[in-house]
Amino acid sequence: AWVEVQPSDEEVINAQNQYAMSKYSQEMITINLGRRYAIPSVALRYSLVQGPRQSFYNAYSGAARIFCLNSFLNRQSTIYEDGMQLRDYINIEDVVQANLLVAENNEADYQIFNVGGGRPYTVLDLFEIVNKTFQNDILPNMSGEFRFGDTRHILSDISKLKSLGWQPKHTPQKSITDYKNWLGEQKNIDDIMDYANNEMKEKQIIRQSSKAGDYKPAANNPGVSL
Repeated sequence: AWVEVQPSDEEVINAQNQYAMSKYSQEMITINLGRRYAIPSVALRYSLVQGPRQSFYNAYSGAARIFCLNSFLNRQSTIYEDGMQLRDYINIEDVVQANLLVAENNEADYQIFNVGGGRPYTVLDLFEIVNKTFQNDILPNMSGEFRFGDTRHILSDISKLKSLGWQPKHTPQKSITDYKNWLGEQKNIDDIMDYANNEMKEKQIIRQSSKAGDYKPAANNPGVSL
């Protein structure tokens, strides 16, 4: 049976690792102490933020950075699991606008808001956007590995923030194009991918699955269409 992925609103909380738990505890501190001491406070839950100036050295910073760096260096990208994981990408410029809105709108005080892109993309969808942007035809390495603790599907319900007048205006295509342009201005980045991958393997973040999937081009990809 097919499972239909539904967006999660702000009431859904399921922190399962130290990062998520730390974020949730910070959120509670912000809202509860803000109310207690009458300090206007807002908590924003960002989806996967993409765009230029994203750290090269953060080994866990996301598929866009990894795919873009590999394409820039003419190297093969590894796609974990089967590439059909759904992700909710949000452009940095839309994130900035969300922050400015809640900072200036009293209706946002003491509330929590999701900040997402408004629609899901599979990891393979994003890989194909990167390939097209870099005019690259290198197929990915479907290694059968997975990153321990990764969520299978991520999609945020952003209707609450949209009710204040905000909405995402930029697509992953813009995020990838901007990141590509920024990469062209950087120097001495040849060894970055090896550094990041080795760090994740040393920390046992990357693990081998019992099954490895086969890459399918966009025409045969049953995921979200572009």
